[in-house]
Amino acid sequence: MPDLLFDDIREERIDDIRLFLDSPHAIGEDAPLHRVTVFLTYRCNLACPYCKTIARTQEELRARPQKGVTFCFEDFRAMLLSHGRTPIRHLHFTGGEAALIRELPAMIRLAKERGVECVSITSNGTLPPQTYLEMLAAGMDEIRISLDAADAALGKALTQRDNAWVAASKTIRALSAERRSGAKFFLIVNTVVSAANRVQLPAILEYLLGLGPDDIKLITDVDAKAILADFPEASEVRQRLAALLKTQPQDSFPLLRLKLKTVFSPAAIGLETTAPKKDGSWRCYIPLTERTVDGVFYYPCSVYLREGGAPLGKTSEPQELQRAKSADFVARGDCLTDPICARYCLHCTKNYNVRANEERGGH
Repeated sequence: MPDLLFDDIREERIDDIRLFLDSPHAIGEDAPLHRVTVFLTYRCNLACPYCKTIARTQEELRARPQKGVTFCFEDFRAMLLSHGRTPIRHLHFTGGEAALIRELPAMIRLAKERGVECVSITSNGTLPPQTYLEMLAAGMDEIRISLDAADAALGKALTQRDNAWVAASKTIRALSAERRSGAKFFLIVNTVVSAANRVQLPAILEYLLGLGPDDIKLITDVDAKAILADFPEASEVRQRLAALLKTQPQDSFPLLRLKLKTVFSPAAIGLETTAPKKDGSWRCYIPLTERTVDGVFYYPCSVYLREGGAPLGKTSEPQELQRAKSADFVARGDCLTDPICARYCLHCTKNYNVRANEERGGH
């Protein structure tokens, strides 16, 4: 699946918008959206402490009523088809827990019929394995299962649920078996690295490798980024991780290899150390190449949604207006001082925008 962490994907995306680097409002409906991220629901059957997305309280629902909205098939269909002739290369389902939506297989089939090249999902993996096999039968190209522990006790502490770790492990094993039997999809395990599990990370990684995924993506707990590498066992953990990776073929686990270099780096996430161009300007080009939506609104990016940032508008707006508002954010947004962008901008997004801003005015 395309991922901006990789240099070739980053350069390809910049090439696609090269004509719009200086004039973002010139982008039209023929320019592809490289990714549409769909927050199908804010409901979840777990309560992971680090998660900022799920709706936890009535007060939160009153403050952000969109968190009470879940896509039904017809709403998803309307959102998807509203993009008209705009090519969509990658559509990603997430939440909350997207696998809770019973109409998801029908949504996957519709996306494929619409011409979406790649369809993926991030899930906690706790639904019965058959749920995920039905997604594959509908045309799912990539499944990402979140698992942050190597044992049931830590799994319970990190999810606040008794059987989540067992259920997710069972799902990953079932999906790995499908891969071994010839099913053509990609299986990734996502692991959030936090103060609660960083000492156990070598054991977690060894456990996950034994489950047979195609790759593993380590995700930094962003609110702990400043102190995540500061613990007595840090040197030993790094050495054990490096030794474990050496046991794998050199061309395997490209995501894991990249993230091991940055997961403990406080500067990898956020724009605090990013300098503007010589003229003082800085632009985020993600809204030109991606769309992040929930059941009511669209946002500059998924981080903006998760951190409670203001949406750009409603998904019911015509696409030409959505493109115009997205271009406005690109042209006028001050990401270097925006409290969400400055603190939480993802490593891959940051590197992409650094390159894109280097190209702006020089192509």
